[in-house]
Amino acid sequence: MTGTALIVIVIVGIAIVVITAAVLYFNPAIMSTLGGTKGEGEQQEIIVSEEITSGSNGYRQVNVTVNGVVLVADISATNEQRTKGLSVKDGLAENEAMLFVFDNEAEHRFWMKDMKFAIDIIWIDSDKTIVHIERNLQPCPYGVLCTTYKPTDDSLYVLETVGGFAEKYGIVKGTRVEFELKPLSPITNTSIAM
Repeated sequence: MTGTALIVIVIVGIAIVVITAAVLYFNPAIMSTLGGTKGEGEQQEIIVSEEITSGSNGYRQVNVTVNGVVLVADISATNEQRTKGLSVKDGLAENEAMLFVFDNEAEHRFWMKDMKFAIDIIWIDSDKTIVHIERNLQPCPYGVLCTTYKPTDDSLYVLETVGGFAEKYGIVKGTRVEFELKPLSPITNTSIAM
């Protein structure tokens, strides 16, 4: 093998490692998947209380109250749903949202890839207290490396609302959020009354 061929092989190998690392770092869904999903056969413990018939996207929904404002939130509780997030929608009404439910508190990162409208991202801890807010985030332009947004503190839930919602309703770090989630039945994948 010539010296030139060896150099090319080394450069290609380094490029593959760098690209893989960048994809894993900048894609929150992949990081979440690698960092602690439940094993096969384990039941997801959190889902819905006041189940509302969902819209065309097939998500369960729950009423979420923030500073006295009631939102109807699609619940994003599976890795597939969390990966797609609000990119499945063309817009949100002021009283609509998406509630991301995770298995454990962590620094859950988000980005605006494939989004079509501006949103506020609100991180909420296990006590249902807001720990961080990113306001009026704009969609990531196609073909551009998207910014990743992360909280200052760990969260168990993330609420995405229409852009400007937090400012309009005076929502700040420390604001309490109200909603009730119930466990899923492992057999029927439906809510269990408690």
